[in-house]
Amino acid sequence: MEPTGRQPAARTALRHRQPGLRTRSVRRPDRRLAARGAAGDDPAHHLRPGRTAPRGAGGRPAAREVPVKVLVIGSTGYLGYWVTRSLSEAGHQVVELSRRGHARHGTGIVGDVTATHLGLGPEALEELSDVTAVVSCFGSVDWDLDPSALVNLHVTGTRNVLNTAAELPNVQRVVHTSSLLALGRAEGLVGNRELAVGQTFRNWYEYAKYRGEAVARHERRVPVSVVRFGPLLGPAPAELVPRTGGPLQALPNLLQGMPLFLEHGGRYPVYVGDVAAAGQVVAELARAAEAPAVCTYFDPARPTLARVLHELCQPWNVVPRLVEGGTRGRWLQRQAVRRLGLAASTLEYASPLPTLDPQVLDALPRPVPAERPGYISATADILRDARRVLLPVDAEVSLR
Repeated sequence: MEPTGRQPAARTALRHRQPGLRTRSVRRPDRRLAARGAAGDDPAHHLRPGRTAPRGAGGRPAAREVPVKVLVIGSTGYLGYWVTRSLSEAGHQVVELSRRGHARHGTGIVGDVTATHLGLGPEALEELSDVTAVVSCFGSVDWDLDPSALVNLHVTGTRNVLNTAAELPNVQRVVHTSSLLALGRAEGLVGNRELAVGQTFRNWYEYAKYRGEAVARHERRVPVSVVRFGPLLGPAPAELVPRTGGPLQALPNLLQGMPLFLEHGGRYPVYVGDVAAAGQVVAELARAAEAPAVCTYFDPARPTLARVLHELCQPWNVVPRLVEGGTRGRWLQRQAVRRLGLAASTLEYASPLPTLDPQVLDALPRPVPAERPGYISATADILRDARRVLLPVDAEVSLR
């Protein structure tokens, strides 16, 4: 009998401040995933054979022309907003699951990814019996969240989504949104097929995304398409734009004139993308007759971190102080972070991300949506106009 209620937390071995874990490459048949015991995932299941499918323009699978019913989990977030909007504008029926049951572009339903059956009762599940696709885009982008809660959310939450999708009679696909940060500090050229490549992880968020993607790749009861994103930027309702995680994390410090030490001065890509285009990619995967097992989206122009930070500071007429620094520079930055009480996650992009195979974009459904002009600086415009960038020197400290 399947247990009900909240699922037990995923074990994270949290005796260290950072994940002291390394995966082992599965490129050779004699290698095994170091974290398999914790994740319960067989590395052989990280790859799935491709399927033959009807092709549309550009050689990628054609999307269904008939309206479909899609359950979007995490619909109230930054990416979820654009996923539901894209599906709704294309004429599809959208069910938005969140803890409060709010909906912007479809029908809202109250649920909880940490609970069995997503916290849904028999009547609610019956209403979802005609759902044909499930989109999983829940999760926290707060890298400073408690490690146990962070890993449990992404691992247990992903399992509950897949278990529920497998029990719905008409679900033909689950779209799992992952992150390029799941690759951690992977070395060498990395493509869509790779997940465990001997990488270590800079923080618990990276490890949580890795574990969540491993669970999704392991699924065999229902087809799963994994789509990886880098940092997402672009206009949206101001309250949805996250200020934690990604390049936006450093914005308050840069606006104060504080220097940021970056390897190569930040002249390397961080694979940012337009959140609206990302939402369209997810929507296309959800309604496609056939879809790739794994694909990756980012802005093909590959703006560098330095360029991104310059554009984010433009609305305030501030030129960011980006200092080229190696190990010594990063040490100085860490000391400054500790003394000023800043979030340690501010430093997570201080060195280059893994090098991606340029062909990873070829697996995206065609036509690939174009980025909105000026989407990076427009993100900062939204935050400036809404006064949502709180400078650390302006933050009030509670004395209670």
